[in-house]
Amino acid sequence: MEKPLKRTHDGFICHADGIFENGLITTAVNNIQKSINNKEYDVIIIGAGFAGLIAARELSRRGRSILIIEARDRIGGRTFTAQVDNQQYEIGGTWIHWSQPHIWTEMTRYGFSLIESEGAVPDHISVLLDHGSRLKTISATDFYSKLFEIMNKFSDIDGAQGRIIFPLPHAPLTALETVQTYDHLTMQDRLDQISSSFDNDEEIRQILDAYLSMNTQGDLTKSGLLDHLCFWALGDYDTSRTWDKTSRYKIREGTSALAQAMLNDCQDVNLLLSTPVVSIHRTDDKRVRIQTSNGQLFIGHTAIITVPLNALHNLEFQPALESEKRRAIMEGQCRGGYKFWVKLKNAVGNWCGFAPYPSPITVAYTDDKEGTIIVGFGPDDILNIRDIGAVEHELQKFLPNCKVKYVFGHDWRSDSFVQSTWSWYKPGQISSNLRVFQTPEPPLFFASGDSSSSWRGCIDGALESGLTNVRQVQQYLHNQSV
Repeated sequence: MEKPLKRTHDGFICHADGIFENGLITTAVNNIQKSINNKEYDVIIIGAGFAGLIAARELSRRGRSILIIEARDRIGGRTFTAQVDNQQYEIGGTWIHWSQPHIWTEMTRYGFSLIESEGAVPDHISVLLDHGSRLKTISATDFYSKLFEIMNKFSDIDGAQGRIIFPLPHAPLTALETVQTYDHLTMQDRLDQISSSFDNDEEIRQILDAYLSMNTQGDLTKSGLLDHLCFWALGDYDTSRTWDKTSRYKIREGTSALAQAMLNDCQDVNLLLSTPVVSIHRTDDKRVRIQTSNGQLFIGHTAIITVPLNALHNLEFQPALESEKRRAIMEGQCRGGYKFWVKLKNAVGNWCGFAPYPSPITVAYTDDKEGTIIVGFGPDDILNIRDIGAVEHELQKFLPNCKVKYVFGHDWRSDSFVQSTWSWYKPGQISSNLRVFQTPEPPLFFASGDSSSSWRGCIDGALESGLTNVRQVQQYLHNQSV
């Protein structure tokens, strides 16, 4: 039996005729399950994203009593599948790959399959150059041959294509001293270092800038270089492989279907939706007291906190967390930009476009066979994606005759429960803050795709972090019982 569709508070649709709809239709909205206020849970999980869901499933199936408290009216965290005109779209995290171990295990477990984003391997590419004043169409073969060559130079900072810094891609702190040597560099620093490699070819420099700006979704002067090298290493130290692993394949059934399958697989887990947590108090008897915005109080032996890094400052901790964690929370990480979907009135074929920062759109590509659906990304908060006229104006710089029927998405940057898109660390934070957030303060544990060892900012990273917490919590509870 198919799960009924409901409207979540998240997201919007803006139509060309001026009609504006708040919220998007999705299967991710769940019925709120009642919990018992005076019951002590083994584990209280704050957040029903993929980190929280996999932790709930694994711990509940090990006999632990679990309460999940979720601030939103739906499950899935920074992912959810929306239904627009009877078509399915991913509003947040989307693309996966069979080389991402944890997500592929879940795909196998539930019998899910892949579908390809057509424009990830386009027939033709538009590059917007010279601060948006010049549009050039390039064949995909020419574009990628140029990009791959210069990306090899960009990523070869250690003389071994990044293999000395990250010899084990899934364990990024293995060569910690080497990591610390390079961690201060920004993406712009590295771009400046290889400027002589361009041979006065300003066009290829802008092409590289566009690709890098798409990855960071922000100013290259504020984005750490090592996060790029982390993805590069996980992509087998190869641009083509990295693109395939991060931007090409998605779940045919949808991320919300996977989240629901994981929730259904839990054993007697209580779930509270639309219930923001405001404070977390560690008591003298090694309990955790969780208070919500509506005044409810819940007691647990442990808590797994899956709140995104940039939103952790919204929580009050008593007693305060250790000083390094407080510092890291105050610093936050790069906030990223925006992702939006567009339905065109006219088909444009199998297409992709790039533009360097600070273009309001740094990358956009088609996601259907006809070329009427476009997914786009931009940096910081330069473009108001709720303004269909503004979105159409920027798209016409790439596709001069295009007309937008409607635009939809969700503003993750201004979402108080997230305040960012995907994870990207600032200079100096990989060797310091990453380790800080991977260190629990029992009975408090921290799980997030923002602090995983690999595939940070991806569904796979969230799953990895959740599983790591399962192991840590189990060991802690076992030791307490002994």
